[in-house]
Amino acid sequence: MRLAEGGREGVAMWRISKEGRLDRLVVFVAGAGKAVPVGELLFEGADRRQSIFRYSRSWLANDAAQALAPTLPLRPKAVHSAPYEVPLPFHDAAPDGWGKSILLQAYPNQRWGMAEYLAAAGNDRIGELSFGPEPDQEPQQFIPPGQPMLDPPAGQASLEDLLEAAMAVDEGRAQTHHLHLLFRSSADIGGARPKAHLSDGGRGWIAKFPAQGDGFDEPRAEAVCLDLAEASGIDTPDHDVIRIAGRSVLLVERFDRRGDRRLGYASAGTMMGRPPDEYATTITYADIAAVARAAGVRPCERELFRRVLFNAFIHNTDDHLRNHAFLRDRQGWHLSPVFDIVPHQRGRLVLPPAPGFDPLPDPRIVMAAHVRFRLDGPSAQDIYDEVVQAMGRLDACLDQRGVTARDRSTLVQLMPFAFSPPPLRG
Repeated sequence: MRLAEGGREGVAMWRISKEGRLDRLVVFVAGAGKAVPVGELLFEGADRRQSIFRYSRSWLANDAAQALAPTLPLRPKAVHSAPYEVPLPFHDAAPDGWGKSILLQAYPNQRWGMAEYLAAAGNDRIGELSFGPEPDQEPQQFIPPGQPMLDPPAGQASLEDLLEAAMAVDEGRAQTHHLHLLFRSSADIGGARPKAHLSDGGRGWIAKFPAQGDGFDEPRAEAVCLDLAEASGIDTPDHDVIRIAGRSVLLVERFDRRGDRRLGYASAGTMMGRPPDEYATTITYADIAAVARAAGVRPCERELFRRVLFNAFIHNTDDHLRNHAFLRDRQGWHLSPVFDIVPHQRGRLVLPPAPGFDPLPDPRIVMAAHVRFRLDGPSAQDIYDEVVQAMGRLDACLDQRGVTARDRSTLVQLMPFAFSPPPLRG
């Protein structure tokens, strides 16, 4: 084992193995005005690495201590990550496709694994977790030693600058100054599409940019879907779509923050104990509701029924387990606001409504599954009627969000039930 400086100032000393891999991460949660150390991740192995997580004695003795996730109970026994590199809750704090692409391009000579991704991603990631080398120091951002530094620039970049940088990375033409900008604002972010963090007047936002290969103006289409979700009675974050440098940018308020307070976060994939890279699955919406209830999460059968019904209407067939999540506030764990909702070409939902039901995005199939969500017929019908009523606002939403005639024609083909809700047989 050797020690390496984690930054230009030489303050943060990370434990690095002879293979150049991080051996240890101290885990912090955002406390009252400061980060509090709650445990550590210890890594072993060179190629196929695994780790153990152990809560710290000080956290276990803290009267305010809470488990980091329903699947990571608060107890002194160490949790082994096998067969994964880290226990599943930590995957939710790690960068995903987009964030990883920034780090890989910024430091192409670094050997990357979950330890390095977690440590290098920065301190504005989703949820309440952060990481550092020592419990008596503040969380730190790991900067690989012996490589050109990409120090986060001072000040906040303009949205136009971030858009240009994201487009450069997405199109494979990124230069050092693009990576400088995105290293701070995007390296800790989840999802596959180009995006960045912003702050405005104490409120945090995610800026979602267009991407190569989009068949229509996705930021505007997603704004329309968020409008419809809100009208359908679904918990929806504040959002808006603006035009920057001739391109559409969707702004979505962060729902894992309450002012300067950070909330716990767990994806449905973590809640269900599924592999972090799993896409196709046999898990259903009803399964998520049942497992969440058993784990002490605020009951969410009604909300998940409404969401799968809504997804069937708008043909959101990218509804995989990491596009659903839970938050922990002072009242405990509950279903998060909806996110990443936009029509897709894929012909089947990733998650069927309930066991034994076809995953075709057809509202009539979802309605037939209502009893699996602890709903009686009249209650399910009320939800259906509310969603149908919201779909009646579709044309007005398209106009309000400035969706072009060409994109409108594409969306008519993609989401037929939204434009023409199917009648239900009595």
